[in-house]
Amino acid sequence: MIERRTVTTLAELRAAYDALFERVEFGEKAALYRLALGLVEATPGDVVLDVGCGAGQLLACARDLGLRGVGVDISGRALARARARGLPDLVLAQGERLPLRDASFRRVLCLGNLEHFLDPAAGARELARVLAPDGRCAVLLPNAYYSGDLWRVIRTGRGPDHHQAIDRFATCEEWRDLLEAAGLRVLRVARWDKGKLWKRVFPFHLAYHFLFLASRAEGA
Repeated sequence: MIERRTVTTLAELRAAYDALFERVEFGEKAALYRLALGLVEATPGDVVLDVGCGAGQLLACARDLGLRGVGVDISGRALARARARGLPDLVLAQGERLPLRDASFRRVLCLGNLEHFLDPAAGARELARVLAPDGRCAVLLPNAYYSGDLWRVIRTGRGPDHHQAIDRFATCEEWRDLLEAAGLRVLRVARWDKGKLWKRVFPFHLAYHFLFLASRAEGA
């Protein structure tokens, strides 16, 4: 696993994201949100939990599909942006300490966030804890060997960098090991290449991100 960080405490991390969301409102493509919601088999009327909801783009997509969304984020500024979208069910909390009951959600998503936690293993354990026994969880995580980053290394000598306060990158199997050690059972892994279909000519293990579909492990 590759790790880069400029902060070490919760207060520093929260301040970094508050400052970031003060300047920009970043997120992923709507196609990723639809893909993830489809993977967890969310249907109209379901409640979905978005851990690391940011400015609420996934939750807004879920609402448009007839779903009810609950969002958790470390940044108050991010949640302010989410509220401006008319999203009411938002919680200011650290992903490693979710103020939610055990087994309380059947549809849980964490897209592009776990790698930025102070403690990703603790965050993954929380995802498993709040996931219902018959539920499904989708987790998006970045590849340490993304084809575009390999080209960047060739050109500049520098590795992957998403320019956040904490960045981590790993292989598909390293991420799988982390999730399964936390009490999740990986059911399948899809690739995410920022919607660029031509990227699929590259091998799976050179994908941009890996989208893990998991259930709660038996006995977790």
